Amino acid sequence: MIGIPLPFLVVWLVLVFSLSLNAQTRDSFEGLPPVPPPPASGGKDLESVLDEIEKANQDFQSMEAGVTYTRSIFLLEEEDVSHGKVYYKKPKKLRMEFEPPKDEVDIADGEFLWIYHPRGKQVEKYRLAKGETKELDFFQFGYEGSVRKAKENYLIELVSGGEGMPYILKLTPRQSDPPPQYMEIRLWVEEGLWLPIRMELYESGGEVINRIELQDIKLNKPLKETLFQFTVPEGVEVVEPF
Repeated sequence: MIGIPLPFLVVWLVLVFSLSLNAQTRDSFEGLPPVPPPPASGGKDLESVLDEIEKANQDFQSMEAGVTYTRSIFLLEEEDVSHGKVYYKKPKKLRMEFEPPKDEVDIADGEFLWIYHPRGKQVEKYRLAKGETKELDFFQFGYEGSVRKAKENYLIELVSGGEGMPYILKLTPRQSDPPPQYMEIRLWVEEGLWLPIRMELYESGGEVINRIELQDIKLNKPLKETLFQFTVPEGVEVVEPF
């Protein structure tokens, strides 16, 4: 996606693939946000939340939603915001359409990832990874992958939630060699839906935050297979970086 760094997109789509509350702009540029208060009294504990996520994942087959992607670089006091639509269908089929000025279409058809830039008359083509990996993306946790696998690769903590507020999960990679791209991942899980509605990935010591938020979520609605197919338009250059 234009404006979305390729390593992030590959983690989100290729390494495996989150929905929302209104986007919140940070009030300061001082690294990682403070840890939220502990879960409210009466809320569920971590294992109960993870059990609910596992149950919801079993019922989940497809999703259509509005998507907002925000990349914040606090050292430079820069923030890029992109809006669009996302369609997702098990297993690992995705379509993202971003509005102008980004004007980009990204399609994962189960075998390849296509990143199409209509104005540039160019499409990038990547082969999707097979099986599960140690990296995490929005749809891998809750939508596509298992809680068990997430526990193997991440230390998972419940930092807040309950009593009508989303549960916020903090995931710290157990992997240290090679160093993971993201030092911390946070997921917002809405009670009742029991699937992630927002995801934040922290890199560069927390100075860069990638935020994905979904709005107007529609689950398990029929989606045409043509949404996840890409035919190279005439006159468009195909680039295969690796």
